[in-house]
Amino acid sequence: MDKLESLEKKFVCFFREYGKYIMGGLLGGILGYFMLMASELVNDLDGIWHLSNFVAGDWEISLGRGLQRYADRARFGIVSSPWNTILTLLLIGTANAAIVKKFSLDKSLYAWLIVILLTVNPVICNSLSYSYMSVNFGLAYFFSVLSFQVITITDNYKAALVRGCLGGALLGISMAFYQAYTCVTSVLLVIFALKCLVEGTWGRAMLRYATSCVCALASGGLAYLCITKALLYRAGIGLSSYKGADNIGLWRIVSRLPFSLSRCYQEFSAFFAEKKALSNLEFIDLVLAGLFLSCLAAAALQFARLFRRRRAAAALFLAAILLLPAAGCFVLLIAVGNSMTDLTALGMIMCPVLLGVIVPRDGKAGFFVKRAYLLFLLCFAWFQISAVNLDQAALKEGKNATVALAENIISRIYDSGYPGQWDQVAFVGRPGNNDSFAKNAAYQAANEYAKFGCWSTDARNNRASWAGITSNILGVNINQCSEEDYKELTALEQVAQMPEFPAEGSICVIDGIIVVKVSELY
Repeated sequence: MDKLESLEKKFVCFFREYGKYIMGGLLGGILGYFMLMASELVNDLDGIWHLSNFVAGDWEISLGRGLQRYADRARFGIVSSPWNTILTLLLIGTANAAIVKKFSLDKSLYAWLIVILLTVNPVICNSLSYSYMSVNFGLAYFFSVLSFQVITITDNYKAALVRGCLGGALLGISMAFYQAYTCVTSVLLVIFALKCLVEGTWGRAMLRYATSCVCALASGGLAYLCITKALLYRAGIGLSSYKGADNIGLWRIVSRLPFSLSRCYQEFSAFFAEKKALSNLEFIDLVLAGLFLSCLAAAALQFARLFRRRRAAAALFLAAILLLPAAGCFVLLIAVGNSMTDLTALGMIMCPVLLGVIVPRDGKAGFFVKRAYLLFLLCFAWFQISAVNLDQAALKEGKNATVALAENIISRIYDSGYPGQWDQVAFVGRPGNNDSFAKNAAYQAANEYAKFGCWSTDARNNRASWAGITSNILGVNINQCSEEDYKELTALEQVAQMPEFPAEGSICVIDGIIVVKVSELY
């Protein structure tokens, strides 16, 4: 009972002292994602498929995300962009406040920059565009940070093992919501090790920390395996082959480790070089260059100081710096052969953002490096906020253009009298490639996930996305043909020769199915 009371007091003290960061992150998130909430914007794939009510089923369990079902049930399956976004922002804000506390950054500009940058960025915006499961992303992030909080330097090896196992259990829970946030935990662990080395922690303390980390990763994998196996058994299904989920095993991970590590560094460099999920705005290259040069200068200064005091500590510091790209892409070490996506990139963004903890605060060189770093980080935050608003504008423009095109198509179908005789429709092609689809400046400059209307052209996704537009947004029951019929239709020369809508002949009946040629790309 005393331990529970002590834990309760710690929670109360935490929220009392760091609640300003939680509420500040929430307010910043509401301002940053106001358009997304006000217009109930979602992406044009999974986001548009589920706009009313959704509870994760066997498909999510087969992907190893079994805990999503219980989180969805706790929210009664409600899919509401404003409500789910606010819940997600609260989870993210609480996790970010814990990061600020752990790195002892309270009452500083840098602390607020961390809160804003880890709340308002294109990766989180992309996650929120999956309104039906955005809270699950928030829970995965929350538990990944909570896992890191538990894995700390301890006074003895027994405590290190206990904390490692407990942290691993929390990491397993995070993975059972969404596996990609292992990258967040791994980056936090490496950054914390760097901070400890800079502050003079060495010897047995670092060995205990390493023991706790290794124990956490091992027990985390075991906990995740147990949760997944139990939920699969209960559902009476097996793992899906999607993204190689059914092909993950210890031997495969170990045997492909050199290849996986190489992929991590390739993906990390490509992410920042090609600005994936960051921004397509002008001058972002200069800001990224300045930010990385500031980080490099800080690392070089700290390495030189450590080298003069203790060379072994300097070598460990250098090794941790070199491990950061692998930590940022840690999920690639587990899911061998996959690539980083816009949804899994938060760990990579955290690397330059959190490296500020090693920026020296004393000395002439440290004075200039610190200010240069904060300046470029401030610019980076502005670019991320601008990119998020640009992406939301693109989502809105694309949604409006898609809905307008769908209304015109449906009106033409009904005006032609087809529904009285035929009851199946095939929308061939995606709206974003139709000549009448308006693509304004925001749409052209936005990230790929925000380009609503340019969804995948395969039969399943095309069918589901068109159903999302007609049924979920327009409220019209359109009986689309089956995926098999769609594949057969798109293979016909007759369909290839049809002009795209709204030209005459863009709608015709083939084998009892109303075929609408939306675009040449299908």
